Amino acid sequence: MTRGGSLGDPRTAQDVTRLGQKQNFQCWNFKSTDTLREQYLRSINKLRRQIADGSAVNNNQTKCPQGQNVYRLSWDCELELKAQEAVDQCKTSGVPEPAGHSQLIKRVASTCTPTKILKNSISEWWNDDVQKVGVDNPPLNKQGLEQFAKLANGRATKIGCAQKNCNEQLYVACVVNEPAPAPDALIYEPGLGCNCTSFLDSKCNANKTYDCPAEASAHSSATRCRNAADSSGNYDENFYFINSNTIEHKTAAREAANTWGLEISTRTMPQRDTERNMYSSSLGIPNFANMVWEAHSGVGCAIVRCNSRTNVVCHYSPKSIGDNRQIYKMGPACRRCHDYPGTRCVDGLCTV
Repeated sequence: MTRGGSLGDPRTAQDVTRLGQKQNFQCWNFKSTDTLREQYLRSINKLRRQIADGSAVNNNQTKCPQGQNVYRLSWDCELELKAQEAVDQCKTSGVPEPAGHSQLIKRVASTCTPTKILKNSISEWWNDDVQKVGVDNPPLNKQGLEQFAKLANGRATKIGCAQKNCNEQLYVACVVNEPAPAPDALIYEPGLGCNCTSFLDSKCNANKTYDCPAEASAHSSATRCRNAADSSGNYDENFYFINSNTIEHKTAAREAANTWGLEISTRTMPQRDTERNMYSSSLGIPNFANMVWEAHSGVGCAIVRCNSRTNVVCHYSPKSIGDNRQIYKMGPACRRCHDYPGTRCVDGLCTV
């Protein structure tokens, strides 16, 4: 039996990247575009998120040590200009690193599909080092891990990247606002995800809250090997079973989450003024409703083998789903954050 999984709202599953609307970076470097900036930022924050949630792949088919206080990077136009100065030299060696910052630079043979190339460049900086020398526990910087250490630096908060086509050779550079960790120094702080103690007034993203007591409850429910969800207890429950006891747990989790999220694709929610987004058990969307329910702030999941099948259960807290209650209020993103003191808007969600 295996416990675990993170099967929350598919729109807000644990991810450090910006979701939803495109960002307006308002940078004045006309040699780049917001599309490319978005690609850089999404790629690096997706990798940093894997450190925070413990899913980053190490060498030898293991996982990198999970980290805490790993901050989402924001885009910095000044750092982008420094990266542009680096690639404008059309070389990879002998390019000075900006004082007080760390810099990565590489040359790519093809310039046909820059967006794909840029995405791959970030992954290669990250993964090549890890696969060659591996990340130790604790995660100390060492020879061969220099590029990874710059991108995974737990204290980094800003980045800027740029590119230049030099005689059909694409040069790509990124500048990070923190110096690279010294040899034998921690790349990031080991720990269990979000802690947010490195910088004053930094906050953890509430949509990423994993509820361990909810997981224990989900595991207890899943081990009963039932055929349907159980509405009793202290949590709202999503239930899914697969007619196989050999399916990989990651595959089972993905299948369950996708199935729950797609309930709404064949159903609907009432939109008349007096009953807009009101929940009713007759709608046939209990799992989707749990995933997007406005009042849910925590989720815990479990996957259990039951004879010839596999059960997937997620429990949501606080328990709040019920007939004639509104699943969520419609309107512009984050418009009602002021109704919840101490919250701010992150990725279109009110976050504590």
